[in-house]
Amino acid sequence: MNVTIDLKILALVVISIALVVLIVYLIQVMRKLLVTLEQTNKILEDVEVISDIAANRSKDVDGIISNVSESVASVSEAVKGNKNVFAAAAAIAKAVLALKNALVKDEEK
Repeated sequence: MNVTIDLKILALVVISIALVVLIVYLIQVMRKLLVTLEQTNKILEDVEVISDIAANRSKDVDGIISNVSESVASVSEAVKGNKNVFAAAAAIAKAVLALKNALVKDEEK
């Protein structure tokens, strides 16, 4: 019994087997990429929440800093004698209240 294999048929068989192996490999890579994509989306959602919190905190801190700078300016004006003591005390009280409110917000969160 003699079997003759043509080189064209042999090449087609080898290419077909390689193609099947490549398709199986690509399917496995796609599965891993989908898992990676899901984890990346979760991380991006967390980053969005954290950046929103940071933006809100920076606005709070900006308000506190402006109140404190106004208080310092009022106290310096009062020391120079250009303002009365009651206005300076009110400015200091306002700054202390802003600081207290910011600390209360931090404790609530």
